[in-house]
Amino acid sequence: MKTYFKLYAYIYAIVSLVVFILALGILRVYPDFSLSIRSLFWGSIIISLLLALSIRVFKKTWGNGVVNVILGYLIILPAIYVIKQMYGTVLFRRTFVIYLLGLIYAIIYSFVILYASYRNKKEESKLNELIKDQGETNEE
Repeated sequence: MKTYFKLYAYIYAIVSLVVFILALGILRVYPDFSLSIRSLFWGSIIISLLLALSIRVFKKTWGNGVVNVILGYLIILPAIYVIKQMYGTVLFRRTFVIYLLGLIYAIIYSFVILYASYRNKKEESKLNELIKDQGETNEE
């Protein structure tokens, strides 16, 4: 639980920074539009909780790796609806923004999967070396 809250704290710092920079950009483009600071605050908390839980599920070592990846993806999906509630129709006025957000999400998630694949291959090679060393010591 301690590692989850540490991960949550890091993610919250990044998400809140991105949320407020995006809010400032929207207010700069549409000065007559008003954003609720409360919805931005609660939205950043919910998104951070979802991201931390998704990363936690994704990084767990027990269970099926494919199921962990799918569960991690499904946990993050409600974040798009939270963003829509945070910024209202000003951000999602055009449908390409949803597709752009989905594209960014898919790119980030594919980097996470590549990192996990790299980590698993590295652990596999270490385990193979240990097994090989163990076999050599047993032969002697």
